[in-house]
Amino acid sequence: MSILQAIIIAILYFLANGTIIGVGFFTLYRPLVMGFATGLILGDPVTGTIIGASINLIYIGHISAGGSLPGDPALAGIVGASLGITAGLDVNATLPIATSVGILGSLLWFGRLTLNSFFVRLADKYAAEGNASSWWVVNVGIPQALLFLITAVPGFVIVYFGANYIQGVLDFLGQYVLTALIVVGGMLPALGLALTLKFIFEGEARIYFLLGFLLVVFFELDMIGVGLFAAIIAIAYLQFKNSSIPNEESTGTISASSEDAIGVGGLSNSTLFRSYINWTFHAQGVYNYERMMGIGFAHSMVPAFREWYEEGSPEMAEALQRHTIFYNTSPQFGTIINGLVLAMEEQIYHDSEEITGESINAVKTSLMGPLSGIGDTLTQGVIVPLLLSFFIGMSLEGNLLGPILYSISVVALIWGFAWWFFKLGYERGNEAIVNLLESGYINRLIAAAKVMGAIVIGALVASFVYLNIGISIPIGDGSSFVLQEQLFDAILPQLLPLLLTLGCYYLLEKGMSSSRVMLLLFVVGTLGGYFGIFVP
Repeated sequence: MSILQAIIIAILYFLANGTIIGVGFFTLYRPLVMGFATGLILGDPVTGTIIGASINLIYIGHISAGGSLPGDPALAGIVGASLGITAGLDVNATLPIATSVGILGSLLWFGRLTLNSFFVRLADKYAAEGNASSWWVVNVGIPQALLFLITAVPGFVIVYFGANYIQGVLDFLGQYVLTALIVVGGMLPALGLALTLKFIFEGEARIYFLLGFLLVVFFELDMIGVGLFAAIIAIAYLQFKNSSIPNEESTGTISASSEDAIGVGGLSNSTLFRSYINWTFHAQGVYNYERMMGIGFAHSMVPAFREWYEEGSPEMAEALQRHTIFYNTSPQFGTIINGLVLAMEEQIYHDSEEITGESINAVKTSLMGPLSGIGDTLTQGVIVPLLLSFFIGMSLEGNLLGPILYSISVVALIWGFAWWFFKLGYERGNEAIVNLLESGYINRLIAAAKVMGAIVIGALVASFVYLNIGISIPIGDGSSFVLQEQLFDAILPQLLPLLLTLGCYYLLEKGMSSSRVMLLLFVVGTLGGYFGIFVP
């Protein structure tokens, strides 16, 4: 690997974590895409895609909510693809190494949120001065410069120097360790899939999980076939749910007219779009433990404030200070709150006596929790895992369209939903939000998505979780009783991967952290692989 290649990969790692391109979290941050990009830089995109897809199975249920981060999928994708291409390691052998290094990325994340807290004082200073024109400095410029230092620099060191060092260690340890690593690599996807099950494995969705598993075990459907089957079942399920609810409930729509809306509607589309872009790209620009997205929310208001108020005026200062308080919600579906608050701010600008700063912050505080739950469930718990499930299957076969089509699809869906909700909040006001939540349609849509997700996850367990017993018991006549083939496979093919995944799910439900479950898999898999209890 050349220095230039390592530098480019390090920059991609920064972009995956940063807010410069706006969609890094849904694209480059995913090992499927990062593995493809790393392979492209190193001259072997097919291998990079296969390894990235394999690693992404571990992180398919990856959820980052409330400032938490159980691991760093982007760094894992970089390390795995780099090792597979430059050192020629087996795909499964790269998995435990990649995820181990990925834990380092979570430490960088926590360091980022801690250091960003220091920049809050500067934001307070700008707000008190009514300095809106420099708001990008505190929410984008300085924090992104810090992020570059704590991601690109260690990323370069790990990629450029790490591969050869890790390979030397593996050569020293020998074949037994490699076998153990391959066994662990086959077990680790069970954790990622179990994390996804935490969001969908309830009620009616449970039986659909088993259906997806059996479709692969007995009918040998590939992931594309399973995906199409799951989509049809989900649509039928949604239609049944809608038809089983009385018309007055099932047809609940947003009925507020333009006259009922809070906003005056005087902002231009260009101002609205700049406000939307500021939030979509930089909601977490200076993400920190003290205010979370508070500074980012103020940044989304800046285009409108600069249109209404003079720079440095008391009105500008008051408006900015309203929005530097703590705030945290789904960056995508939470845009409806941004739109609503813009409508309310517009009323204040037009000297409304009914809307006050206190009422605006009350609305933000009361809505950010429910919309965070809905938004994180839909984006990180449903939409992203479903899209990944569709495209990981083809990517594992070396099809380069997998990461490309996934990126296009997720960006179109995420940006489309976010912009629609933003405009909805601004144009229809708070009545739109109440009607949307009370109609029950979102809940039914989530239920249908869970059915679809359960089928796909069940199929992924049967297809990509590996656990085989390597024990044979002599029976006296020169033959042996092979536990895997003659016991477990006779009961149900892929029974052990199913039990392993459900076991991980059980531990997570009982409160064990994902890090501890991963450590447990490492220990059990390593010892079992080393002593021959488990085989690849």
